[in-house]
Amino acid sequence: MNETVSRCSERLNLIQASIRSAAQRSGRAENDVKLMAVTKTKPEEVIRALIEIGVRYFGENYPDETLRKLSVFESAPSGTRLCMIGHLQSRKAKIILDHFDEFHSLDSLKTAERISRGLDERGESMRALLEINIGGETSKHGWNAAESTDRLYRDLDSILKLPGLTLAGLMTLPPYAADAESNRVYFARMRELAERINRQFGLSLRELSMGTSDDFEVAIEEGATIVRIGTKLVGARERIEKIQGG
Repeated sequence: MNETVSRCSERLNLIQASIRSAAQRSGRAENDVKLMAVTKTKPEEVIRALIEIGVRYFGENYPDETLRKLSVFESAPSGTRLCMIGHLQSRKAKIILDHFDEFHSLDSLKTAERISRGLDERGESMRALLEINIGGETSKHGWNAAESTDRLYRDLDSILKLPGLTLAGLMTLPPYAADAESNRVYFARMRELAERINRQFGLSLRELSMGTSDDFEVAIEEGATIVRIGTKLVGARERIEKIQGG
């Protein structure tokens, strides 16, 4: 076992233990929560190491960067899922359609329509999660649900009629807080929002992607079904050249 595999394995074991404990505290089973490895800026060696130790769910933020290491995902075992979790510029839509399995950062009706057209032309479908700006931050993308859900509900009504997109749930990144406990209120609001959407539209959206290395245990306690772990699993983000339109 090389050093990268060994280091990732040790970190993964610790994270899985924390996931198990958080799930138990909230009366849930460990397998109710999926761990997504966030591998933005990380080289192929790290991704290969994660695959070797059994990780099968990956999140990438920058389409152009992902293209540079695509071979490692394409040669991964069956069941490996590559998910887009960053903001998508319209001219990058083809990359998502060509190479990604799921779209977890669908942040506007316009983007939904563009992706749907591409999927419809191919006769394909793709799982998608709606990105919710639960803290109402101007620096973040997604539907602003901090004060009103009117626009979200209007757009969702249109999105549900689009071919190809299979809505599976919601995702969010709450405002940064040094104390993970401070984000509990945002995670609880996300759970409540998902419940309201399901009632309003007669849906059964299950996925709640929320919680990162700093606060995933609190997120699980409040209902997260997907936690996006980067730093705690693969180390600090590495410096890369600026990716135009990433």
